[in-house]
Amino acid sequence: MTADPTPDPTPDAEDRGRLEESRAWNIPSYLLAGVLGFGGLGWLLDHLLGTDFIVGIGIVGGMALAVYYVWFRYGTP
Repeated sequence: MTADPTPDPTPDAEDRGRLEESRAWNIPSYLLAGVLGFGGLGWLLDHLLGTDFIVGIGIVGGMALAVYYVWFRYGTP
């Protein structure tokens, strides 16, 4: 008789610890990437168009989208 090849679906304590550590690094990374990415895009558009307000819209919009993404990804059990 052969052993069952499917792994046990319940994570042990070590796996849960790694998952929590991963989340602890992923969430701030998403927030920072949203602000820097959309803020940089806003700065580039400001530079090309000769304006000075799009960078603020990019920063606020990037933070809002990043918060939404974190809420969507990690907010539900």
